[in-house]
Amino acid sequence: MGMTMTAEAVEARKAYQREYRRRNRDKINSQRKNWRAENRDKVQRYNREYWERRAAKAKNIRASWEDYGITPERLNELIEIVKSNKHDAVVLSAAHRADEKAAGHIIMSVKENASYEALEAKQAAGKIERIALGRSDFYGTRRLFFHYLDDALKEINSL
Repeated sequence: MGMTMTAEAVEARKAYQREYRRRNRDKINSQRKNWRAENRDKVQRYNREYWERRAAKAKNIRASWEDYGITPERLNELIEIVKSNKHDAVVLSAAHRADEKAAGHIIMSVKENASYEALEAKQAAGKIERIALGRSDFYGTRRLFFHYLDDALKEINSL
């Protein structure tokens, strides 16, 4: 049975912690500095893991078509390739690379020319599973999908 603290208790604890840190700032900073000096390998590993997580999170979901170098004409070509069922393996791979959980919804959106709202309506009707992303992230991931697809098709054509 977990009991939650009242708002007053939480505020009292925060005030105590702030005051403790203020009074013991030099001691705390010294202890942290000594720990970092004694554990350089851990500090480097923690920093590396932190920045790798940040980089993975920031697949740059908000990148524009221009950022990806995709013109409106090229976008139309890519849409036609997806709709034609040519290069299905490449299309599926690009969708999974963009977002594992939303891959099916992305492909459905492109093939059926369906908006996020149309997919939500299908979901509400029980015809498809829940969409793993919110609206903005979905469209950002959809742009990322086209970027990956464009890159993969360019690589295939250069072989």
